[in-house]
Amino acid sequence: MIQRIMPFFRLLALILVLALPVGASAQTIPGLSLTPQPADTTSTAAPATSPEAAKALVDILKDDAARAALIGELEKLAQPEAGDAAAPSGEAAATEATDAPTVPLAREIGSVTQDLSRQVVEVVLKIGRGLGNLTRLFDGSAAVNWEGVQEQGLALAILIVFAFATLTVARFIARFPLGAVERAARNKPLPRRVVWSGLALLIDWAVIGLAWFGTSAYAIAASGGGRMDLMQSLFIDAFVLIEFLKSCLASILQYRRPALKVVNLEPATARFWYLWLSRLISFLGYGVLVAHPLVNKAIGFSVGIGFRLAVVLITLIGATILVSVKREEVRNGLFPLLEPVKSSVLRTILALLIHGWNVIVIVYLAVAFVLWVSRPFDAVDYMAWATVETVFAIIVGGLVDSLLSHAISGGIRLPADVKKTLPLLEARLNMMVPLFFRAMRMLLVAIVVAVLLQSWGVMDLIAWFQSDGGTEAVGRILSAAIILLAAGGIWLAASSWVEYRLNPSLGRITNARTRTLLSLFRNAFSIVLVIIAAMLTLSQLGVDIAPLVAGAGVVGLAVGFGSQKLVQDIITGAFIQFENAMNEGDVVTVAGITGAVDRLTIRSVGIRDLDGVYHIVPFSSVTSVSNAMRGFSFHVAVIDVAYKEDIEAVKAAMQEAFDRLMESPRGAVVLDPLEMHGLVAFGPSSISVRARIKTLPGEQWATGRLYSEIVKQVFDERGIEIPFPQTKVWFAEGAGEANAATPGATSVAHASQADIGRMGRPAKPSSPSKTLDMPRNDDDDVDDER
Repeated sequence: MIQRIMPFFRLLALILVLALPVGASAQTIPGLSLTPQPADTTSTAAPATSPEAAKALVDILKDDAARAALIGELEKLAQPEAGDAAAPSGEAAATEATDAPTVPLAREIGSVTQDLSRQVVEVVLKIGRGLGNLTRLFDGSAAVNWEGVQEQGLALAILIVFAFATLTVARFIARFPLGAVERAARNKPLPRRVVWSGLALLIDWAVIGLAWFGTSAYAIAASGGGRMDLMQSLFIDAFVLIEFLKSCLASILQYRRPALKVVNLEPATARFWYLWLSRLISFLGYGVLVAHPLVNKAIGFSVGIGFRLAVVLITLIGATILVSVKREEVRNGLFPLLEPVKSSVLRTILALLIHGWNVIVIVYLAVAFVLWVSRPFDAVDYMAWATVETVFAIIVGGLVDSLLSHAISGGIRLPADVKKTLPLLEARLNMMVPLFFRAMRMLLVAIVVAVLLQSWGVMDLIAWFQSDGGTEAVGRILSAAIILLAAGGIWLAASSWVEYRLNPSLGRITNARTRTLLSLFRNAFSIVLVIIAAMLTLSQLGVDIAPLVAGAGVVGLAVGFGSQKLVQDIITGAFIQFENAMNEGDVVTVAGITGAVDRLTIRSVGIRDLDGVYHIVPFSSVTSVSNAMRGFSFHVAVIDVAYKEDIEAVKAAMQEAFDRLMESPRGAVVLDPLEMHGLVAFGPSSISVRARIKTLPGEQWATGRLYSEIVKQVFDERGIEIPFPQTKVWFAEGAGEANAATPGATSVAHASQADIGRMGRPAKPSSPSKTLDMPRNDDDDVDDER
């Protein structure tokens, strides 16, 4: 054994001698300088060589294991430490920073994964080595100090019996005040039960304190020297800690005193969890705090390490089995707690936590075990603080989310005068505010997750925030958020301004052109604002928008070739609006469709015809616009009368009808006197007399209908005849009556009144025929239209 460790002592001595500087120079080995010398040194002193160092070096070089260890140590010395490395200054530092290669993201992820795998392997190996130390109890390499065990064990056993006896007596005495507290808390509401339960917990702590005081006094008195033994002191500390934890657990479950319970659990369920959890706490506490030091003292530290590891591992396995067995029962008991939760986000998160509570607990215990193995000295403090910070972050996040949900539950309500001025503002706010609060919830979730990652050491966010990169990233995110908020506010203000200008309840008189232009302005402004806000937001987030703009130009060029109609729609629509060709509410004829303009966009016009059919006409299909509502309008009255009637009498009757029209309320929309054109056409059985009435835009149709009714009344009063239209039927010569009765033997030609007026006279058939004038009925008009 001595021969095996002698080379390492020699190596240690050699490193100490070589590392200690002597005077202005360092101790060196011939041909090997362990301390770098300045290039411009003026010292001419020869390097001092220690005979002891040379002899130690010879011995090490002869030993293979020591020589390998020396090479490893020399390689470590050859690598400069972070504190010893001279920081480059000036241009050299800038050059190094510039020339330093950028580590790819994939390599960083691979490095993190490799480090995590290495740490997992190290923990597994450490657990294996620790448990392997227990084999020394069976191979005889570990000797047990039975005399020390008997001496320490007997005194410790007496102290254990005295401690539990004292605790039993103290609790027997405390049952009287605890009974009074239980009677006072019976049938009380939850807040009062919490107070009484806290008082009962204080009484139980007083009982534990009394047992601690009595046990400590006995241990000091039994020692004889005024100081208790180390093992006895460790037991008393473990006793107080374990009983304190069991007292807190009993205060929560309260299976012995149901009147004090604050958690709605069945007595059998509460008793089950208390018994098993208290057993696990006792096994872990006494095994690590009492039995482990005893094994260290009686057998050895290596076996003690394996024993402590086995105790913790058995506790972890037992807790995992307990959680797995009761997972469904606990899950069904926790789901009713979601009923009072109003926040949808918080309710969803709690539902997920409840559904996977067993996985969360097992992972938590496994992480605690791994941390305890890898860092045994501060694992308990680390887990305690991380758990407290996690619970605190979740509770605060849940409260804030509940406040946000309560704030937007009723929506935004504006005063009546504001709603009268801007009727759509409330709806817009109720559309935007939930989006804002949704973003706030996402930010809240991100903050809670960041706190959890910081608490568990997954990543150091505080250091990241303090770094230049973190500060820049946070600044960019805040700038992007401000841009989005500003864009939303500008859009809301512009839309409200347009709505204010178009609101008729404020006494404003807006014409059709103003309504059309303001509607188009709102649509175009919204599109431009969205594009600008998106570009600025991406720029603030670090995205280079120059390639996006160039790419958008290329894509726009390609789309322009592929969607020429769309571009033509937009350009034509812009010129139509510039020329004020039509506005909303105008009656126009566009692309063969006549109707009222219902809606105008940047690429199409919506027209609703007389039958209520809504037509969408792209501007690229518009070659001409016939607007019946520009400046003034005319109603053209063409009246057919019989040939026998006097023309002047007909004109006088039409003038009388116009005079009656001017006396009616419709006379207010007539701009000029009746414009009489006189006889304009000869028909087969009638002559046509035409007059024209000038009206305000859009009033010509109602005025014309009323004028036609008055003309009919005046003609009837004066006996002026309005003839019926005639229908021409040609019979082919030689067919006779037999041919007229036979299908296909006759040819019937119908001509409308307008067609006859255009032709002047009926067309003759190609073969000689006889004509017969027949009265024309309404069905013939339908046939003409078909």
